[in-house]
Amino acid sequence: MNRNSYLRHLALSMGTKLAMIALRLLRNVLLARILGPSERGLFALLSTLPDLISAATSGGLNSAVGYQAAKQRDLGLLLTQVLVYGSLLAGLLTLLCVVLVRQFGADLAVTVQLGLLAWLLLLAVPMTVLKSGLLTLHNASGGVGAFNALRLAESLAPLLLFLGLFWMWREQALEAALISWLVGIALVVVLGLWWLGRQHRLRLRWDRGGQRELLAYSAKSHPDLLFQQLILRSDYLFIGALLGSTALGHYAMASAAAELLLIVPEAVTTPLMKRLLQQDAGMERLTPLALRLTATVMLGACLGMALIGQWLIVTLFGADYAPAYPALLALLPGLLGLCYASILRLDLLGKNRPGTVSLLMGAGAALNLLLNVLLIPTWGIVGAAAASSIAYLAVTVAMLVLYCRLSGVPAAHTLIILPSDLAPLRQMLQRRAA
Repeated sequence: MNRNSYLRHLALSMGTKLAMIALRLLRNVLLARILGPSERGLFALLSTLPDLISAATSGGLNSAVGYQAAKQRDLGLLLTQVLVYGSLLAGLLTLLCVVLVRQFGADLAVTVQLGLLAWLLLLAVPMTVLKSGLLTLHNASGGVGAFNALRLAESLAPLLLFLGLFWMWREQALEAALISWLVGIALVVVLGLWWLGRQHRLRLRWDRGGQRELLAYSAKSHPDLLFQQLILRSDYLFIGALLGSTALGHYAMASAAAELLLIVPEAVTTPLMKRLLQQDAGMERLTPLALRLTATVMLGACLGMALIGQWLIVTLFGADYAPAYPALLALLPGLLGLCYASILRLDLLGKNRPGTVSLLMGAGAALNLLLNVLLIPTWGIVGAAAASSIAYLAVTVAMLVLYCRLSGVPAAHTLIILPSDLAPLRQMLQRRAA
């Protein structure tokens, strides 16, 4: 990929993220105002569970598939692994979990809140695993354009479907939201398979030797994705169980406002994912520069969100969601750490350190769970937000120390962009990105 192509992909990624922000913001506004805090909290809980369950059943698979796709492995073989070790296994384990919970945990608050809607997980979890695997295959193999198009469809389809269904079934807004969510995932899966087959000679096949290597890498990185999802979404489970669906609705809106800022690291890592995993020449300059750019822009974005966050929440979502603002403030420091960690994590995986990354994320997840137990009963959703921020900052510092030790880059060179960075940036863009 030459300089012009790289710049085009970077601009395309940034434009895609901006469009996704606008679409998701519009969808969140509609869901917040139509469903209200209680049903919005229930929808947030149900749409969060597939990510947690898929991380538990096949969390390391995406990292292994992405690593091997970046190394030019056969995509038909990798897709077979995703279908067998990802979707099939996740579906079977989800069925087992739903049956056991409904049999032995019928009195749990989460079970009562979900009711029969829990059976939707049998569709949502396998499709979520396959969707994530397809996105990883596209991006890691260099299909940045297809990846961005699929992410855009992932945001646009549920919005359009929800509008159409709500227009027909105004009294069943929650059902319309759930159907549009599931059909949106299915559409991305179909488009992802079609596009992958169009770009590559795709033939499903089984290779015992290849699966051994993939499963070894997956086993080492599996805890990483599981712990990452625990830090990112376990607070939803704690809030739902301890505070109820209304508080969860407030917290979901705080998270939605904060996560708008994730455009920055995603736009940086999308066109660079292949290089970060390949670890080719020049990475000792590229990764620190990506960190400095991300940190500088994110710091300004977080300060801006802190200033306008309350107005944004009340104006867009309604006065009923005003309690979300203190939680938003508590989430912002962790969001800055999350952006840093997303780049450091890919670089460390490219350095073949999936086990170490998993250990760091495990320590962060344990800290997050402990803080949730301690802080939520006293501080409510603000305590949950603070727990997430502290855990992510701790993991980020640990990853940064490990990265600096392995690469020999001083930590001071990763913190904030300087005017002297502009010339090296132009030179790096002239290098081949793949």
